[in-house]
Amino acid sequence: MRGIVFADTIGWLHEGKGSERRGRGVVIAGAHGHEDLCSRRFLRLLADKSAENDLPALQFDYPGCGNAAGDHSTPGQVQRWTDSIGAAIDRLKRDCGVADVILVGFRLGALLAPLAAAGRDDVAGLLLLAPPSSGKAYVREITAMSRMIDAPLASRSAGEGVFTEGREAAGFRMSHETLADLSALDWRHAVASLSPRPMLVLANGKPLAADEIHGGGAAADITTAEFDGYPLLMCDPTANRIPAAVLDRCAAWMAGHAGEAVAAKAVPQAASETLDGPHYTENPVLIGPEPMICGVLCRPRRRQTGAEPVIFLNAGGVPHVGWARGTVEAARDLAAEGVASLRVDLPGLGLSDQTKEGRLFLYDGRTRHDVIRAIDWMERAGYPAVGLVGTCAGAYQAFHAARADRRVRTLTMINPLCFAWNSSYALEMAVWKTYETSKAVRGQNAAMQESGKPDASTWRGIASRRARLIVRRGLEAIKSTLSMLHPAALLGQHRVERWMRDLCGRGVRVLMVTSEGDLSLKEIARHFGSEEERLDSIRGVTRVSLPNADHTLTPYHARRAVIARLIDHGVRRDGYARSEPVHAMASPSFQAP
Repeated sequence: MRGIVFADTIGWLHEGKGSERRGRGVVIAGAHGHEDLCSRRFLRLLADKSAENDLPALQFDYPGCGNAAGDHSTPGQVQRWTDSIGAAIDRLKRDCGVADVILVGFRLGALLAPLAAAGRDDVAGLLLLAPPSSGKAYVREITAMSRMIDAPLASRSAGEGVFTEGREAAGFRMSHETLADLSALDWRHAVASLSPRPMLVLANGKPLAADEIHGGGAAADITTAEFDGYPLLMCDPTANRIPAAVLDRCAAWMAGHAGEAVAAKAVPQAASETLDGPHYTENPVLIGPEPMICGVLCRPRRRQTGAEPVIFLNAGGVPHVGWARGTVEAARDLAAEGVASLRVDLPGLGLSDQTKEGRLFLYDGRTRHDVIRAIDWMERAGYPAVGLVGTCAGAYQAFHAARADRRVRTLTMINPLCFAWNSSYALEMAVWKTYETSKAVRGQNAAMQESGKPDASTWRGIASRRARLIVRRGLEAIKSTLSMLHPAALLGQHRVERWMRDLCGRGVRVLMVTSEGDLSLKEIARHFGSEEERLDSIRGVTRVSLPNADHTLTPYHARRAVIARLIDHGVRRDGYARSEPVHAMASPSFQAP
């Protein structure tokens, strides 16, 4: 795999290892927003399987999304997104010498792919994965997610940072104009205008009959089936499960429609693979040795301060673009202040290579060596010292990498749920993942009957919430007990506190950011006292509390506050820490690592 830049976006080209590639390739048009975060790893694995069958594959980000230039709230995005699929086809043909492509569309990509194929003679087949029944249905789903996730947070923050020009769904923004354009889409009618070509359609739910897809003569070559495991894939970027059987089925279908032609001579890209922004430049990077780490280096376009560059680590299983694209926005705002950064997917996450069997998901102590590989890469790039920024599980990895590597000068931990791993945390993660996946399968909601009385599913939901609260309290008690029974604790030693004091003692500046009511406050109290007075007493630690924010920083105002603190933390050179009082803790919810 290698990173490429085209049409103001970054793509990842999986060329395969065969000595003789086929004359057909694969372009993958992915999802948007929260669905992109959940499916990006799945599509990376699909691209790998395609390349293994000598079909080079290209993944990329739509304009204003992921690593692409622009803003996801910009009006009129639908046409730009559709055009970007055509640009990806052209780039794959040029780089790999293929004559035509199989176009894979997932969710939003499935709505757009038939539009992108219109008028082209180089789209040899369509693979549509979980296409919405229509553009209107897709917009209804976005609206439902917005009301479920964003609206309650916005009401708590008294309208602070509310996006009035469109709709926010899990922090991702779409303008009214873009939503209206999406509502007008109908992929089945778009297919009707295409010349006959092979199609595989895997539906979320009951599969469509071939004659329900208005393809005219093309209907004879349409295969439809159910997308098995779709709810488990899309429940959450951290808790989800990759449907291996679906990967195999898609790969087999693509291999069966690979054609016989051999690829022509490729035309290499002459210019450097650099994305030019208004105040930044970005380059896709791969960090070896295996397992390869995928990332993006963001540098100031003009001025550069003496502040250390920042390495952003994954928040749980969220890809390196960040929740609601927050990591991309943070990197580019840092560049505007003269600070470089590297955002990476640790092995086994996002677009990076898989880890070896036996690795502990997210909290394996060996992962600090992968973080150190990223630090080594930055040193070779001319940055002898760095800062580390991690949210949730990324905070754990940043903390322990900073302990192990003296090149780390600043450390930012956002909503850390673990400082020292033991079996109780593994139990907590297993319980949380089981809940998230079972909730996705049930499709449970607390719907009320028109009479206003709760129905049976509502009572089950209430009982489930109460059961989770009991489990939550039990898990907290277990974690605290095991922490107190550690040999160091029995000897009266607070090892996490000692680790933090050692870090700050050698001059590392620590920024600890927590959302009000977040479970990370319980974790901090577990190791630094119920009032966290021992943490506040450590010279070099700055604490910040975010009001009206959730664990993943979904509200726009919360992400902007963190970016402002990162800028202040990175460029401030006086070495003195500040502590801001944390507000009273609200009732925490069950949250992902």
